[in-house]
Amino acid sequence: MSVADHVKRADWLELFFDLVFVYAIAKTTHVIAHPHGGHIALADYGLFALILVPVWWAWTGHTLFSTRFGTGDTLHRLLTLGQMLGALFLAVFINPDFDATYVGFLLSYLTIRLLLIVMYLRAGSRQPEVTPVTGRMVSGFGLGLLVVASSFLADPPLRYVVLYAGIFIEVLTPILLRSRLTTMPVNTHHLPERFGLLTIILLGESVVALGAPLSEGALSAIGVLAVIVGFIMLSAAWWLYFDLTDRRLVGHHLGHGQRVVYGHLPLYAGLAVLANFGRFAVDPALRIQDHLIMGALGLTLFLGALWFMHGRALWVSPCARIAIPVLLTGAGAALLLSRMGAGG
Repeated sequence: MSVADHVKRADWLELFFDLVFVYAIAKTTHVIAHPHGGHIALADYGLFALILVPVWWAWTGHTLFSTRFGTGDTLHRLLTLGQMLGALFLAVFINPDFDATYVGFLLSYLTIRLLLIVMYLRAGSRQPEVTPVTGRMVSGFGLGLLVVASSFLADPPLRYVVLYAGIFIEVLTPILLRSRLTTMPVNTHHLPERFGLLTIILLGESVVALGAPLSEGALSAIGVLAVIVGFIMLSAAWWLYFDLTDRRLVGHHLGHGQRVVYGHLPLYAGLAVLANFGRFAVDPALRIQDHLIMGALGLTLFLGALWFMHGRALWVSPCARIAIPVLLTGAGAALLLSRMGAGG
């Protein structure tokens, strides 16, 4: 059995790590949770994407390191806890008025990524055979971080262009090294489990988004029905995602794993959007056109991400033949209930 195939499980620290990051993800999701006059502006969706990408990349960076080089020793734990503290402050500085809190967000992101670079330097020093890869990773990440840091010198909106240029360099680094990374493949059990655990947490956030409006206001038959429909949609999404994960990812050779890694960005974005879509079915504060756009966007991102990761298997899977129609029918029912709840 190869190193990539042995059964490696997420440890307790990684679960703690996820719980810290879910605070950042929840605050990011709330950027598109507050309509103005029944409308979510395109700029709000843009801000949501602007914030989500660095949050996702900060989480993904540690996950990819741990699946290949994680040791669980004292220094590894301390460096991980340092990244978690950075993630906590990253979340603190997520705000709809992002220009005002950007510097704090930037410093938090830089802290997380610099600590990850230290982890790669340490891995290379402990395992000389991986130094050609870890050295190039450090160079690429370091260059990207220099560009990211320089965004401090620019005013908005140029600062966000510079920020994304730096993150693009960071994200591109593993892609350019994919042939070398194939020689040290991701763990076939650990990586799917890590992404699956964060998916579960996002689904949990969706449950909170569904139930909160009903617990905060007066009970109504339409509100109860909307919660039921929303929960059925979440159940279908859970079933579809984990059926495909178990059948096609866990225990299967994933190589460099990049299709799985990068496919989860739109998947997480889709789940975050669908969480708000469900919320607005229970609390009909959105105009029907905006609610329709939100539902279509969430489903497109979620299903598109699954198609990117699994290809044709998405459409021919026995589970998908049931789950996808349930998702689409549920979305239609949620729109109808929202319209009825709004009295229109």
